[in-house]
Amino acid sequence: MRRAILLTLIFMTLCTLSVSSKELVTQEGTSTLIVSGKTLKVTLDTVRGVTLGVTSYADNKTVEFYVYNESLGKDGFNVFDAEGNELLPTSFSYREDIDGNIVVTFNYEQGSKSFIILNSPYYDFKVQFDFNQRVEVALPFISYQNQTLGPDSSYYMTYDKFSGQKTLFAVASNQGTFKFQRYELESGRGVLESFAGPMRLIHIKQALPEHYDAIVKDLQDFGGVTIFSWIYHGIVYFLFWLYQWSGNFGWALIIFTIVTRFILYPLYHIQTKSMLMMRMLQPDVDRIKKKYKDPRKQQEAMMALYKEKGYNPASGCLPILLQLPVLILLYNAIRYFSEAMAYSPGFLIWKDLSVGNFVMNIPFIIITVVVGIYSSLLTAQDARSARSGVIMQIIFPILFATFPSGLLLYWTTQSVLQLMISWVVYRRHGIKGLTLRQMLSLPEKPAK
Repeated sequence: MRRAILLTLIFMTLCTLSVSSKELVTQEGTSTLIVSGKTLKVTLDTVRGVTLGVTSYADNKTVEFYVYNESLGKDGFNVFDAEGNELLPTSFSYREDIDGNIVVTFNYEQGSKSFIILNSPYYDFKVQFDFNQRVEVALPFISYQNQTLGPDSSYYMTYDKFSGQKTLFAVASNQGTFKFQRYELESGRGVLESFAGPMRLIHIKQALPEHYDAIVKDLQDFGGVTIFSWIYHGIVYFLFWLYQWSGNFGWALIIFTIVTRFILYPLYHIQTKSMLMMRMLQPDVDRIKKKYKDPRKQQEAMMALYKEKGYNPASGCLPILLQLPVLILLYNAIRYFSEAMAYSPGFLIWKDLSVGNFVMNIPFIIITVVVGIYSSLLTAQDARSARSGVIMQIIFPILFATFPSGLLLYWTTQSVLQLMISWVVYRRHGIKGLTLRQMLSLPEKPAK
């Protein structure tokens, strides 16, 4: 009891020491200001007061999907007066507000324009206008073909693919009027809410909740959202709901893994039954191999044995094949939030589950290797297959050593659950598995 209490106190202390890792970084050049976060980088021209480029980070991929190009038309939130003359700033400044957002303000003779780069995982930022006259704003666009206005001109959006990544740039506001590539403010005052990043429906909903349904419909018209998108979205939304409920991606990943393993258990049960049946038939298989040296006769005898016992060798392969695409889908669902994990409170001793290196992931690697070795000893039919299983169980965690810690947390949790299920099933059938000495083909210790 005392040991359990002590472990609980240590566990709670580790949770208390956890902190979140989320901050925006500014880099000022001769005529540029770069504001970078975990998910988005925005480059501003400090002389003309326009956006020069926008870069997104997702799935360990950097995609520069918007670059300002004067020859294609001014489209970097340039400001024009009623006569169509471009207004240029006289000065600029930037600061960090109490929420960790970076506010870059450009001052004009007629008013001001502020870029508010949000300390947020949802690829969003705001542009605020405060002028004393009517102005028109040039809106960024990333595609001539896939661009549209929302219902009642409530937003303007463009969609395209860059480096294989579906990307959306959308701007919305309750003030002013949207036109293609333009935004008019009769009063000179208004706020643009912007989403600029990979086409992730959950992120879009968090960034532009009022316009989400209409934007999704437009994306469907562009071919950006398909039936497969909704299947994938259902899985990632469940993980996101767990995060909102628990307040921490670490706990959300653990619960997510437990639930998905429970759902997949029927397939695992079929697979395990096949493995147990094969283990029971192994003595008969060995006798057949000794009796018949001709491979063809061996195969005929084995097929006769399988038919007599009512065993189908393919029954163990089908569940594995069915689980594989599901597990890949679950893995990608976790990668979906890799960058967003940086904005979640830290988990135990890990401050940021969105990053990872060998040192940070050593606890996961050790647990996974130990669990993998024990699992191989438990399920292997002979010393040779056990050794092969142990080698694979050691190699895979090391290959994943530099992956984000959140992915290693999922992998480790799944490994532990798999071992627990296997232990219960095999114990029920009276199977103890091999010992480490048996796997290494060493003689048993003499009895004392």
